[in-house]
Amino acid sequence: MSVTFIQITDVQNQLNATGPDSNNNYTVYGLTIAQATMQAHTDYANTYINGLLPNLLTTDTRYPLAKLAALNIACLRVLVVSSGGSLTGSFDYFLGDMRIMRNAPYGAALLRTIAGLKADLVNMITNLSTPVMTGDAQYGAQTPTYRGGLASP
Repeated sequence: MSVTFIQITDVQNQLNATGPDSNNNYTVYGLTIAQATMQAHTDYANTYINGLLPNLLTTDTRYPLAKLAALNIACLRVLVVSSGGSLTGSFDYFLGDMRIMRNAPYGAALLRTIAGLKADLVNMITNLSTPVMTGDAQYGAQTPTYRGGLASP
């Protein structure tokens, strides 16, 4: 049973996307993003979190964290893929011999947004998947221990 943590509208709202235009494209930080792209990354994020936490119920206390993690994954993927995955020089690129510089506020804002989403995602995933190891005292005698001398030269 898979849970739908986020919808495409959640991603559009989080990224403050404008649109859609006549071709069902949205604009985020000057980038044109197809609605199908947003939907694909939304589906990926839902699948990823379902794989991490199978059969998570909406009544589980981890559900809000899982929802935020899915939203961060989808937004990160949309921004990184739509920007070409390379943000070196804040959108500076070459068109033949001509250098195009788009070092306007969009580049810096996009980098800050990606960094914020990444930090938030790390926190959510850490809270969702922190392993816990416990021991039972009644099995203490069965635990192998080293009985030799000290290991020093």
